[in-house]
Amino acid sequence: MNYFKLISFLILVFLLGAVLTTFPTVSHACKCVEPQSVEREVESSKAVFSGKIIDIRTEKNNRNILFEVEETWKGVSQTEIILKDEWSSCSLDFVEGESYLVYAYDFQGELTTNICDRTKELSGAGEDLATLGKGTTPTEEVDLKNQLRNPVVRYIYIWLPLVSLLIVTAVFIRKRSGY
Repeated sequence: MNYFKLISFLILVFLLGAVLTTFPTVSHACKCVEPQSVEREVESSKAVFSGKIIDIRTEKNNRNILFEVEETWKGVSQTEIILKDEWSSCSLDFVEGESYLVYAYDFQGELTTNICDRTKELSGAGEDLATLGKGTTPTEEVDLKNQLRNPVVRYIYIWLPLVSLLIVTAVFIRKRSGY
């Protein structure tokens, strides 16, 4: 009988953990208006820079895109920057190792971009670069690679107590039943 309770409890703990770490994601349709001029895009952007993608981390429906900043025109002074991106029909197809001219805007405290902005591969950004002129080199050396590591840590605060409770309960039941 105690064995049945233990198995039931373990299943309950597992299902509770699964429910607490599985959330639905919101999806949005992408609808772009006519593209803005370079000048207006710079004005409406929080950051404008060119850089090479050195890492892309995907967790569920979100991507963290790490850029090594090569040149900056607005809002960036660091040598690396992370763009947050919720994967959707508006997302750009970023490729690790490629260089881009990025027009980023603020969304919920994070920098992001999408296909409706003028963000594009650097090789196809000649017109934009001619209009922007010479940018500046970032001055603040940073290393943001560690911020992209180990997405499991995000849910450790849920799983660690549940597993600990599971172990304590198993030991307690085992001692009470005399096994």
